[in-house]
Amino acid sequence: MRGLFHYILGARAVYALLWFYLSPLLPLMAKDLGVQEAQLGFLPAAFIAGAASMQIPASWIGAKIGDVKTAGAGLLLLGVGSALVGISRGWPEALAFRALAGAGAGLFFSTAGAALVSLRPERAGTALGWYNASFNVGALAGYYWGYVAAMANWRVAAALPGVVASAIAAPMLLQGGFKHEHKLDASAVALGLASFPIWGAVYAANSLAAAWLTYYKDVPPSIAGAISSASMASGLLGGALGSVYDKAGNKAAVLAGSAALSAASMAAVPLLPPTAVPAAVFAYGASYTVYITAIYAEGSKRGSPSSALAVINVVDMALGLNESYVFSYAMSVYPPLAWYTAAILALASSSAARLAEKRA
Repeated sequence: MRGLFHYILGARAVYALLWFYLSPLLPLMAKDLGVQEAQLGFLPAAFIAGAASMQIPASWIGAKIGDVKTAGAGLLLLGVGSALVGISRGWPEALAFRALAGAGAGLFFSTAGAALVSLRPERAGTALGWYNASFNVGALAGYYWGYVAAMANWRVAAALPGVVASAIAAPMLLQGGFKHEHKLDASAVALGLASFPIWGAVYAANSLAAAWLTYYKDVPPSIAGAISSASMASGLLGGALGSVYDKAGNKAAVLAGSAALSAASMAAVPLLPPTAVPAAVFAYGASYTVYITAIYAEGSKRGSPSSALAVINVVDMALGLNESYVFSYAMSVYPPLAWYTAAILALASSSAARLAEKRA
């Protein structure tokens, strides 16, 4: 397929939309399905549980049939699971379909990322920077999905993007490129252990910030989604954020500094009026993008890229998913506590700097 690099980036944007498009719909879903706010964190956690379960299998399958074809199969499963959420008759059913969608996301992530590295091997950081930028652009659209629900209803808004993703998957399923050796590197586990606190903190915040603003700042769901979308606006900076890792002489400083900025920005959110929240949300989104791109680029040089990315992500997901229901429970007890907890976790991930120092 000509233009494969850009097609994968486009697919990544659709994939990202399906990560966060339910965020502004959560209050509507909760009202319809009879769910309390303390339980909302289980929906993003179910998605991550499904995604984590397929990270290592994705690398193995990619080694057998090719990374692009495996990523296409993942996008198809993600689309089907997402479409089914729209017909859920109860909360347990919604959780099950969301976990199914997550399994598809798990098949897509490492294999699509590894394909990009194979297409741009001399500029892994920049390629993965564009990969993360595409994620941010797609997720940015997801935060405005409350307007789609306002025009139709939450069920139509939940199902429609899943149908689109399923259609986009078809050309990738016809590709078999970039088979690789399934080789695991133990150092990738260390990168995952260092990065999971900030990964989980940012995922929880991105998934639940709109609900937090609606419940505790009296912001309408559609506007709350728009405010929380600022975390993804950094994607408009494109590969420039990814190139920070490629160009930096001090890799450790990139990791430590970006984690610290994310933490400070999260801690500021409950102290600000709604009009000022977007600036803080943008700051933690941009600094996190620099951080996680550096982690992925560092990992792609340790063992095969697909295997390394899979290992890092499975550790991030398996441990980081717990932070979603910690966030939702904390906000039901004392709203600012959710953000302060996320900030402490983000700061803990500055420990990854030591790994870069040891390798330097």
